Amino acid sequence: MDKKSAIEKIKKCLALSKSTNENEAAAALRQARALMETFNVSDLEMLASDVSESSAKSGAKRTPATWENTLACVVGDAFGCELIFATGWASGCWCFIGCGAAPDIAQYAFTVLLRQVKKERAAFTKSECKRLKPANKTRRADLFCDAWVSAVARQVREFAGMPVDRAAIDAYMGQRYSNCKDLAARDRNNGRNLRNKDFDALDAGSRSGRNAQLNHGVSTQPLALR
Repeated sequence: MDKKSAIEKIKKCLALSKSTNENEAAAALRQARALMETFNVSDLEMLASDVSESSAKSGAKRTPATWENTLACVVGDAFGCELIFATGWASGCWCFIGCGAAPDIAQYAFTVLLRQVKKERAAFTKSECKRLKPANKTRRADLFCDAWVSAVARQVREFAGMPVDRAAIDAYMGQRYSNCKDLAARDRNNGRNLRNKDFDALDAGSRSGRNAQLNHGVSTQPLALR
């Protein structure tokens, strides 16, 4: 038996330790403690064992735009997940960390919303930014996305509302991600004085974001976003 298998067996023993049969409960608790000692499993490790993580691909390799960072944070908060941005050789990814099904649902929600906002961004850029230089085109499209995410944020929060086991997540983060540092997202409009067309981009993004729809799925699909 390896440590991972031992932890699963300890969980079962701890569940049996809540039995109304006093002898059965006492025996299960003794076995759990014996396994924890044999495999050097701490109480914090047991607490963290109920936490898992699920990753979603980012649109950036190292430094995501502010609007994408905000979208990931909104989804993570709504589903009771801690959030980490990890860099890789091909692309960056958002890691949602939480209990139960929360990380998988958050990953799914973020992936679909990111796909949706990118589609709306492309349509806006094509129709409204034809004559702009590439840098200004990107900057204005970022404003559109900022407003889109702000508009959809309330829907996401109202839709999710999952309970959070903060102690378990903190224990997990302390074991695996104690050396993380704050992420500095890229804000291409920081310090700029916005002009009329910039405000038009914000308005267009807000209207587009308000039209996003979130619906509970059917069958085994936990969430459907269009």
